[in-house]
Amino acid sequence: MRAFLLALQLLTVVTVRSDIRGEPAELAASRGFYGLVGALLGAVLALWAWGLWAWLPPLVAAGLLLATWEGLTRFLHADGLADSADALVYFSDRQQTLAIMKDTRLGSFGVAAMITVYLVKFAALACLPWPALAGALVAAPALGRAAAAMLSVLLPAARVDQGLGAAVAQATSPWPGIAAAACAIAAAGLAAGVPGLWSVLAVVALVTGLGAWFRRRLGGVTGDTLGATIELSETVVLVVMAALVC
Repeated sequence: MRAFLLALQLLTVVTVRSDIRGEPAELAASRGFYGLVGALLGAVLALWAWGLWAWLPPLVAAGLLLATWEGLTRFLHADGLADSADALVYFSDRQQTLAIMKDTRLGSFGVAAMITVYLVKFAALACLPWPALAGALVAAPALGRAAAAMLSVLLPAARVDQGLGAAVAQATSPWPGIAAAACAIAAAGLAAGVPGLWSVLAVVALVTGLGAWFRRRLGGVTGDTLGATIELSETVVLVVMAALVC
């Protein structure tokens, strides 16, 4: 239960117990619940979408849904996407890239990355019909968080002594990542059917590419790159679902 609460509090705005902070080994173990937390987040979003689409035009509803989606994660993953874009766009050495990523200031590349991802997500949400929209809303958060869990299992931490990436990637056991992936795949298949399973393949391809890029540029993963992985994976799921359903 403690590992689940850690995952829930790390990946969403929900704080059940404020005294739970988690040691690195506990944070690493909590990855096994990333897929489940994503699926639960998606179920909440699907329920909210049902209410929005009942009363509002699709474009307005999609905008409010996306704002809620990011707000429920404290915009944490979007921040990781922006920091990763600012750092990785330059062809600098590993230490300089990590230093740029750690800088709290937001650069133009980070802004561009966030705007692009938000626009694509918004467009996909606006065009998806019900009930395919509900399936996509469950599949995308689940697969996105499972992708981050698997990447943290497959790659070492880029900063071995500090940061969230070091904490979650510290343990060498692959089972948390496998558990997260199994839960997410099941959620995607049950909620979205065949399009959800095609989304799984798209996310696998994305994670393979991102993993190779992060290893080459950084030597591993950081908390920012895991956040970027979640955002990009969610976007890929929505695009695949829109391509197959709309």
